[in-house]
Amino acid sequence: MKKTTKTVKKAAVRKAPAKKTAAKKAPAKKIPAKKAPAAEPLTKAELAAIAAGLGEMKADIAKNVEDKKNLDLLEPEVGDSIDQATQSLDKEILFELSDNERKILRDIEAALRKLEKGTYGLCEHCKNVIEKKRIKALPSARYCMVCQSGSEKNRI
Repeated sequence: MKKTTKTVKKAAVRKAPAKKTAAKKAPAKKIPAKKAPAAEPLTKAELAAIAAGLGEMKADIAKNVEDKKNLDLLEPEVGDSIDQATQSLDKEILFELSDNERKILRDIEAALRKLEKGTYGLCEHCKNVIEKKRIKALPSARYCMVCQSGSEKNRI
């Protein structure tokens, strides 16, 4: 005897897609933009002290860059391959250091120009006064803390 199995095909029941109800969204809260705390402008005595400090920094860095340039121009003594590799590495390090010093020198010169124009201590982005703490820590600062941190976040 032969067993026969019957396959029963069930009709596929399709559900109608559920209707989406528009959820009411609460109005978005506006977050106020961060503003730097009101900072006091620098006094004439403070500006004079900063100008003197910037002038000293400029002279020191310019002297360092010039010394390194003169050191680079010296002819290396003849030596074996290890000596030549060491001299090559030393030149690369000196080049990187002098490049960084040149950037700092440009920032210092820009700060000195701002002192002459009367715009020193103002943020280049928002035009607010840069805090005295920041100016004393970094006399060539171009931005207030809020604008500086915002530009650093955008770089990431």
